[in-house]
Amino acid sequence: MHIPPAALRQLQHTVGKDNILTDDISLSLYAYDCSLSRTRPDALINLPSEESISPVLRILHQYAIPFVPRAAATNHAGSCSALNGGVILNTAGLNRILQINTREGYALVQTGVITGDLQDKLAPLGFFYAPDPASERVCTLGGNLAQNASGARCMKYGGTIDHILEADFVLPDGTEMHFSRRDIGPDWIGLLAGSEGTLGLIKRMKVKILPAAKHIKTFLVTFPSLADSVQTVSDLAAQGIIPRCVEAMDQVTTRAVEAFAHAGYPTNAQALLILELDGTPAQIEREEKQLEGICLHNHAQQFIPAKTEAERQKLWFGRRAAYAAMARLAPNVMVGDGTVPRSELPRALEKVRRILDENHIYASLLFHAGDGNFHPQIVFDERHKPETVRVTRAIKEILQACVDCGGTISGEHGIGVEKRAVMAYQYDTPTLDLFTHIKHAADPLGIANPLKLIPLDYASRTREPAALPPALQQLSDQLKTCRQAHTPLIPAGANTRLHANTRTLSTHTLCRIVDIDKTNYTATAEAGVLLKDLTTALRGKNVFCALPDGPGTLGGAFASGCVPDFYPDVLGIEALLPDGSYIRYGGKLMKNAAGYHLTRLFAGSQGTLGIITRLTFKIFATPVARAEARRFQPAVSNPLWEALKKQLDPDGLFPALEGGMDA
Repeated sequence: MHIPPAALRQLQHTVGKDNILTDDISLSLYAYDCSLSRTRPDALINLPSEESISPVLRILHQYAIPFVPRAAATNHAGSCSALNGGVILNTAGLNRILQINTREGYALVQTGVITGDLQDKLAPLGFFYAPDPASERVCTLGGNLAQNASGARCMKYGGTIDHILEADFVLPDGTEMHFSRRDIGPDWIGLLAGSEGTLGLIKRMKVKILPAAKHIKTFLVTFPSLADSVQTVSDLAAQGIIPRCVEAMDQVTTRAVEAFAHAGYPTNAQALLILELDGTPAQIEREEKQLEGICLHNHAQQFIPAKTEAERQKLWFGRRAAYAAMARLAPNVMVGDGTVPRSELPRALEKVRRILDENHIYASLLFHAGDGNFHPQIVFDERHKPETVRVTRAIKEILQACVDCGGTISGEHGIGVEKRAVMAYQYDTPTLDLFTHIKHAADPLGIANPLKLIPLDYASRTREPAALPPALQQLSDQLKTCRQAHTPLIPAGANTRLHANTRTLSTHTLCRIVDIDKTNYTATAEAGVLLKDLTTALRGKNVFCALPDGPGTLGGAFASGCVPDFYPDVLGIEALLPDGSYIRYGGKLMKNAAGYHLTRLFAGSQGTLGIITRLTFKIFATPVARAEARRFQPAVSNPLWEALKKQLDPDGLFPALEGGMDA
């Protein structure tokens, strides 16, 4: 679009003429990221300070000018392409580490801080930041949150979503907001994770930092086939072993890496794993024996510990160089990012191999295997159109195969425009409708990174939703009846916190423990299951969860906001919305960056957005610290929550609570 002269003058006055570029070279340089998308913006604005963000967004909102937040642009999904023209908002200059507090365990950073720069500052202090994307030497902390990019240590420490303590955020109309993990209400920081700049612009963050492990041991394990290495990962998960990292590579990858980085990888092995343990020396020794036994059971040829810190760093340097190594082989590399339940890795690998062979494609395969997240790297030349068509088709088929295996089309790279259409294969219409409502609530003009993440005209292409079982159908019918009669409801489970005397809609009929899966170490239960019954059932299977003992239901503990430490363990959610529609998100997945994080939206929502009906969450092979239940407090609203309420519940079927909330 053309930027009106009046808008350009206001922007120049706000940030200075030198910070607004419209020349051909600048616009061409900012017309692409690491994807195939090539779209020129109308202007580039180098944001000179945090204080300039809100005034700039107010001007853009006034003239309905689209904008795309961008820093390092290392994503592989086209998230930084300006599809509707408008302006690129370059946040790379907002790169100050404002404070490091080792006593309280946090760092205060601007959005453009390079992830590796923070690690370098923390290392001499004996601390580290757990998320470790392979591109950490160039990617930024704000970009990591926007994509929920997490890296190899996610298996043990969780993703970027779990390491942001506070965030300053600016909505597309310039409204400034501050989110904190201490807030009562939905996990807004969690909703930002993976939102790809479509809801506004991240300004600064307080990130969690951890004491560096005093004892770390890394192993290089070779296998006669990639299938053997992947089966090893499934077996590790099935035995409840949680290493610090588990990375898998095929021979194509290792040979390319060795030629480029000289990391010491054996090039005659068909596949290898990099396994890493941390903890006490006794713990590492015990787990090393378990790891070696599982590897040998799956035909491991070599099980080699790194003898020195230099050897260990060399192994990891090779893993991080995998993309660059493949990029030397052809003009283009297209990277997939599917994630499946860990038990499905062998089946997913078989499907991927078949797709690559059928399309006559040369690719390397590497995995954040401990998370079920794999990255096929396909080399090609985009100037050769038939080849580009085959590669694009193959990536789409691979992502669909992940969905068919109970997985997702993105674990950490996001959706952008490159994978937007495949979202209609993963989700049904009600769930995509909810994504649309979230986007419209934050950005009614549709100017924040427009045309990303949500597929166009999806209603005719989405998967058919499964029929609701009788208990859920009855609840849905009750919702519709009350909505038509304009009768407000308060969702209730055991009613142990709210003690409501007004009209409630109880989930007591949803009382099944659906699945305790000791292969993937997940459990699925309906929202009305009593916590004491859930605890008893898990102990009967000799597994454990972080939920506290005590009164109330699973759904109430999650929705009330009283157990925020449990939020990171919730992997999937199903819920009834105020209009009676049913949404499904996530599942037995350790990573999911496909769409807005609905588990975090409903966490602490106190029954205002819908009725949670089912949760899937992590369980553990050994006892874990139980999350502390805090006293219930009604949540304080904010502009984003109010806008979302108007989108989802315009009739006020689920009023905001004034005196309490069920558990």
